[in-house]
Amino acid sequence: MIILPYKEKFIRENFIEFSFDSDDENYLPDFKLFEKLNTTDQYYLAENYNWDDGVEILKWIIESKKCDKGTASLIFWTSEPDYYFEKSESEISDYEKDTFLLLKRIVEKFNNNEFKKSNLKYNPTDREKRIDWNKKNTEWNISEELKKPTKGFSIISLGIIQHKIWEWQRKRKEAERAEKRLKRKK
Repeated sequence: MIILPYKEKFIRENFIEFSFDSDDENYLPDFKLFEKLNTTDQYYLAENYNWDDGVEILKWIIESKKCDKGTASLIFWTSEPDYYFEKSESEISDYEKDTFLLLKRIVEKFNNNEFKKSNLKYNPTDREKRIDWNKKNTEWNISEELKKPTKGFSIISLGIIQHKIWEWQRKRKEAERAEKRLKRKK
């Protein structure tokens, strides 16, 4: 699946590190703009999201009918769930509660088979060292499906590819210039 540079720019300008540019600590991006995002866009957003912005945008993704299993898995596993898994809701501090509840919601939706699409690839073992914990916590009932890689397509960012091409071209030109300088010195 491909994400085009103009979509990357739209997502970055509206949903990535939005709290860094606002004096209002309660500021949230426009939900109507969020609704314009498709399944691939949501994955890209989740993959590049800065958790310092809070979890509200991630909640929007999880509750969206467009949310793919791969995206939900990505959000779950990038949150460092083992930290939350070893605690009960009563042990979680107030500033951690939103993340804790987001993770519980993802687990619930996986257990109830509420994520209907599975078109995007995410492998939790690519990022996490542990996806199974020894401690049994009765508050969590993590389905085996959430622990397994999702099948589907990888996201290809044309903007990143374009940037890598420009970098390669720049380095090649620098090498050519350096070679010409050496020849002139001889």
